[in-house]
Amino acid sequence: MIDSFAFYVSTLRRKFTKFCTERLEEMNVSYGQLYIIIFIGKKGNCSPSEVSNGLKLDAGHLNRTINKLIENGLINQTKNENDRRANVLSLTAKGEEIFHASKDLFKEWDEKVLSPLSDDEKAQLMNILRKVK
Repeated sequence: MIDSFAFYVSTLRRKFTKFCTERLEEMNVSYGQLYIIIFIGKKGNCSPSEVSNGLKLDAGHLNRTINKLIENGLINQTKNENDRRANVLSLTAKGEEIFHASKDLFKEWDEKVLSPLSDDEKAQLMNILRKVK
């Protein structure tokens, strides 16, 4: 086994992606779509370019994903009142439900993965991760 930070991060990411994908199937949302929903949920009304810049997503990929999220009734896209050439994204009631469910999903993952650690170890780990992010 490789004993490096990169190895552990990539292993945890693969496991987290699998965990989320399994849970999100019931909500008809993909792992990639979830982060767009979370971004819009945290930011409120925002433009597609804000999402693209904030999540470092290619505009073409983002537009396809936005269209899918609109089609599935998770987000709305309206014209910006101040600039009719620009669009504004917001969550629908169904999108809000998924946004709030994501908090429970992340909490469940944290509890599962961090269960071997004491409360002090968890706090230390979070402090260290905040420093290296």
